Amino acid sequence: MVPETSANIELPPLPDGMYCLDCGYDLRGSTSARCPECGFALELLRTGESQIPWSHRREMGRFRAYWKTVWLVTRWPKRFCSEIARPVSYRGSQSFRWLTVLHAYPPVFIAAAIWGLADHLRGLGGGEVMWWVLGGLLVWSLLVLAGLPGFASYFFQPRRLSVEQQNRAIALSYYAWAPLAITPAALVPFIAAVCLWRPFGTAYTDVLWVLAGVTYYLALVFSFGRLGTFAKHMLPQSPGRRFLRMAVLGLLSVGLAALFALLPVCVFWLLVIYYSLR
Repeated sequence: MVPETSANIELPPLPDGMYCLDCGYDLRGSTSARCPECGFALELLRTGESQIPWSHRREMGRFRAYWKTVWLVTRWPKRFCSEIARPVSYRGSQSFRWLTVLHAYPPVFIAAAIWGLADHLRGLGGGEVMWWVLGGLLVWSLLVLAGLPGFASYFFQPRRLSVEQQNRAIALSYYAWAPLAITPAALVPFIAAVCLWRPFGTAYTDVLWVLAGVTYYLALVFSFGRLGTFAKHMLPQSPGRRFLRMAVLGLLSVGLAALFALLPVCVFWLLVIYYSLR
C-alpha cells in the first residue's frame, strides 16, 4: 500500500485572490498542499492565524516581538508576504510604523547635535546660520520618515485584489520600512568622529561623517527594496507593470521629499529677511 503524502491530500479550496508566493500562479480553487505550477508549499497560505510576531507582542513582549518582526521582514520578506492570506491588523501596522520612526529619528537628532558640537569645537564659526540649517534638516527628516510610509501605501491597492486584500496589502506595506530600525548603528561613526577629532584631525572625522550618512542612506534604500519585494509577492501584476509602478513610486517619493524640504527652507529665508530688515 502506497502511503498518502501531503501532495495527495485534498484540502479546502483556496479563495479568489490567492497567488503563489514563489511563481505568482493563480491558486483560486486549488485543493493541493503545493503550487501545481512550481511545487511551492502552501501551508502558510492556509494558516488562519497571523504569523507576524508583532501581532503577538502581548504574549511575546514588545521588545522581542518588534525585533523578531524586523528580522522577519529583513531576512525573509517572501515568507512575510504570505500574511496577505490572513487577517492583518491595521492598528498593529501603525504602531509598528511609529515605533520604527522612533528608532530612525533620534539618530538624526543626535547626529545634528554632534555635528553642531564638532563645528563649535573646531572653531569654524557656523553660528546661528548653521543651527538654523540643522534645525531645518531635523524638521525635514521627521516629515520624510513620517510621510513616506503613508504615501507608499497608496501603491498597494490594485483593482485585481479584493477590497479586503487591498486593505491587508496596505497594512503590510508599513512593515516594509522595518530596516530603518537599524539606523541607530549610524551613530557609531558619528561618535567615533568626535572622539578621534583631536588626535587625528579632520581628515579621519570627515570620512566618519560620510560613513554615517551612507549607513542611514542604505537603510532607507533597503526599505525601498523591501517595498519592491512586497509588490512582487503581494500584487498580481506583470513584471513590467510592477517595475513601472515602483519607478513611479520612487520618483514621486523624491518629489515629496523635496516638497517637505520647502517648509524649513521657507522658514529659514523668512527669518533671514526678517533679521536683515531689523
